[in-house]
Amino acid sequence: MIISLDYDGTLVDSYSIIPLIYEKIREELNLYEGFTEAMLAVEDLGDYFGIFERGKWIRFLIKDNPDEIIEYYWKIRTENQMILPGTIEFLEKYKNNNLYLVTSKDDTKDIKIKRIKKTNLDKYFKDILLYGTEEFKTIIDVFEYLIDIDKDIIYIDDKNTNLYQIKNKLNIKLFKRIYYPPYPLKLAWYYPKIDVPKIINIFEIEKYIKL
Repeated sequence: MIISLDYDGTLVDSYSIIPLIYEKIREELNLYEGFTEAMLAVEDLGDYFGIFERGKWIRFLIKDNPDEIIEYYWKIRTENQMILPGTIEFLEKYKNNNLYLVTSKDDTKDIKIKRIKKTNLDKYFKDILLYGTEEFKTIIDVFEYLIDIDKDIIYIDDKNTNLYQIKNKLNIKLFKRIYYPPYPLKLAWYYPKIDVPKIINIFEIEKYIKL
């Protein structure tokens, strides 16, 4: 059996800091009131449509020093990500088994790997598989790769959008980790509606694990 897990919102909280990141950008650039709320709405739409490269949004919306802002965004988000309760205990328990981290790249693969290594969670996984890359263009590509290794797969993710894609195409045991970031809309976490087991504590999947 393969146990696969998403990163942001499943193992770590890197979302709570985002409103503060945009507020700091607004203050430093002396941008107009409402900028932070507007960028949070863009974050919502990006996550819903699967556009995870923040640099694309920032370069389109901000013409002055976009590269500096993108670097600042990921620096602050990396430094303030928090490991969610139960994560370490669960990974410690199953670290010698087929644990895979399945997650989107950020603006680049290097940024995401740097963020993961900052938490020291990388040591628990047999492999880290990033989609949105040349190797795996979509999350479906990742799981088609994993199915060739073992057809019995568990996957945990906090976003409805990701789970919906998988459920419609592949036979995988899916679980929604209950987590909702501090955004106005949270579109990717509410829609599309999907019928999969919901968990609050990651250990709730143990009854489905066969090792």
